[in-house]
Amino acid sequence: MAEERLIDDDKDRKYKIRKNADGEDELYIDDTPDEDEDVILPVFAVPYDDEDDEDAATLTPEQFAERERIKREEKEARDKKVAALCAESQEKLLKSDFEGALYAAAQAEDADPKCGKAYCLKLKALSRNFTDYTAVEQCREAADGVREYADGESKSELKNSAAGLKNRIEEVKAEADVLSEKNEAAKAERRATFKADAKRAMYFFIAAAVPFAVLAILTIVFACNMFANEQGAFLIATIVCGALTAVALIFAALTARRFALTSRRLRLNERDNSTKLGREYKNKAEELESLNAIYNSFDI
Repeated sequence: MAEERLIDDDKDRKYKIRKNADGEDELYIDDTPDEDEDVILPVFAVPYDDEDDEDAATLTPEQFAERERIKREEKEARDKKVAALCAESQEKLLKSDFEGALYAAAQAEDADPKCGKAYCLKLKALSRNFTDYTAVEQCREAADGVREYADGESKSELKNSAAGLKNRIEEVKAEADVLSEKNEAAKAERRATFKADAKRAMYFFIAAAVPFAVLAILTIVFACNMFANEQGAFLIATIVCGALTAVALIFAALTARRFALTSRRLRLNERDNSTKLGREYKNKAEELESLNAIYNSFDI
């Protein structure tokens, strides 16, 4: 029992193995402190952001501080450059130098892709202060940046100065409605004719396909019994039915081609891309969609 208590008392101690005087292995208690216990490791805070910083763990505190200083200085320089470019773009807009304003705004965007001010200026330059929408798709791309990165004040400013955009939306909507009405009327007129042609072609195809199927079946039946009759009646029937089947096949192929053509024409009639009027309407509808997207990007 005393030995058990001794073992229990010593269970948390460190045991090592050594050779005794007789050359046998024996356990002994090593009371020497570990070297690691007296070592105090330096601890410094590593900031975490949205991006993984795998290099931070390998840097000394001095290296980490130096790297953060460089990053801070680079950000300050970039912000200063972006602010100068935005000011330049704004100044050129006031002078109606839209090409120069667009160039400066594009440089600001390249320097800081999350600069909402740059997108606002770019949109103004592309639209000539909301008076020209020939580059509507480029305007829409700039508006996407406005919606994503611009602050509420910038969006409100754009919305207040976008009276020309609202007027353009109303004009394009009226034009799109007129084109839509004309396009649907033309579709309806062609649809009646194409349906009648497709229906007629279907009847002709059925009229040719049914005899062909019957004659083909008879040809196969007679061919299987071609030598069953000594007088050759089945042989003659096979030849006659085979010839008629070939003729019926030609008619069936011609009527099938006509039926496929009329059916395809009926399907194409429902597509806006198939006619000049339909393409005009589609382009106008896409322009209206882009203009609405630009205006909606100003919503806070």
